[in-house]
Amino acid sequence: WIIGTLAVFLNFMIVSKNSIGLKNCRSSVAFLNKVLIILISVGDFLVGLYLLLISYSDSFKFGSSYCTAQPDWLTSFECSSLGVISTIGSQMSLFSMTILSFTRLYGIKNSMKIPGPVTKIVVLKTVVVSVITLILSLSIAVIPLVKMFEDFFCQRDAL
Repeated sequence: WIIGTLAVFLNFMIVSKNSIGLKNCRSSVAFLNKVLIILISVGDFLVGLYLLLISYSDSFKFGSSYCTAQPDWLTSFECSSLGVISTIGSQMSLFSMTILSFTRLYGIKNSMKIPGPVTKIVVLKTVVVSVITLILSLSIAVIPLVKMFEDFFCQRDAL
């Protein structure tokens, strides 16, 4: 409960603060960094939300009867939805941190160059990177739910 609540609250604050600060970015590098930090925070927010929802399910829905309800829980829509939320959040954070690392590496390699201003092209490139990150994260999260792959990720007979 505590970690989930802190993750949701603090990542909401980070997203809010950095979203407001986007207007004040003077360089393309600062703009990209802020957007990537927002994406990382959104991913961590989703993981915090997952933790709160799974804590709620454990505490109030099952309590000590989870062992008897395990097969029903694992095949339920709620469990699948929570898995999607968790996977989207973790993949968004992972992809955003990877891109941020490459951006920092590029900055170190080209440390003597003065970064350019924020232009429409820079904003467009940043939006494209953000959308690709979101689409990849969503794809990875939803693929196990596709009927064609159903038995590949979870064998119903084992439950």
